[in-house]
Amino acid sequence: MDRERKKPLRRKPWPPETVVDKPAPLADEALFSRSVISPLRYPGAKRQLVAVIEALIRANMPPPRLLLEPFCGGATTTLRLLGAGLVQHGVLADIDPLVSAFWKTAAFDSRWLIDAMHQEPVTVERWDWWRASRPRGRRDRALKCLFLNRTTFSGILHGRAGPIGGRSQKSAYKIDCRFGIDGLTRRIEGVAELASTGRLLDVWEADWRVALARVPTIFGVLEPDEVVVYLDPPYVTKAQWLYQWSFQSAEHAHLASTLTSTSPYRWLLSYDDTSTVRDLYRRRQDQTTLHVSHRYTAAGSETRTVKDELLVTNFSTIPDSDRYRVLAP
Repeated sequence: MDRERKKPLRRKPWPPETVVDKPAPLADEALFSRSVISPLRYPGAKRQLVAVIEALIRANMPPPRLLLEPFCGGATTTLRLLGAGLVQHGVLADIDPLVSAFWKTAAFDSRWLIDAMHQEPVTVERWDWWRASRPRGRRDRALKCLFLNRTTFSGILHGRAGPIGGRSQKSAYKIDCRFGIDGLTRRIEGVAELASTGRLLDVWEADWRVALARVPTIFGVLEPDEVVVYLDPPYVTKAQWLYQWSFQSAEHAHLASTLTSTSPYRWLLSYDDTSTVRDLYRRRQDQTTLHVSHRYTAAGSETRTVKDELLVTNFSTIPDSDRYRVLAP
């Protein structure tokens, strides 16, 4: 298959001053109009929330120059907003070294990743090899992330999940059923195009505290209202089965305190709907909590289910919509 690109690939992150420039046009805008852009499957992926987030950003001025996503995971929201032009530039961050290595490589070293992916045997034996491996280099961490994410039940990278189809591979769904080479190639090339056109500026291996602290240091040329932060922290429920770096109660509380008291930026925060989250973010006059019901595939299941989510934001304008209801303070 001819995979030559029309645009040169970006080999390294962009300098910070690029944030004041408009990005170059995309060669394949149609790719970014699809509901699924990310090459990664992720527990509780928030693609159903993207339309809500898009509407909130459109309704509030000024339009953001920079979007930071500190718990990027599958990065569906950032990829869609960058591809649609609702935000000019974006930075992804994740504390998981496998996840951050994947996005860094997909953005700035995509040719290597695509070629390596094409050479991978998708077997249970290879799954065992990757699961036991402890890669030190960024490239190998990226390939491990991609392989395990696309071949493990529900896309779970860490913990107790096994290979799709089980060890016997007697299921109708085999280990390679989510490893479509052509589709993954197109999606990785899409990530690379976001980078080559100056939309995706950088990827950081960092937790949310470090990522927030870096923004004024690196992008100090921007006014606070030109920055939007989208946060999708680990679930409160079942987090220990889904993530390597799940939160404890104190961590959820610390994040809430930081956002509601010291963050100078506009922000949106998505969570599973629990009493813990409602208690942390209720009775705040300068923020709004939205209740959103959407369908997704839960970890531990291959069936679609309805999940109640909360979307909390300090955006001042909340447009009317049948996609959500506003919770009373």
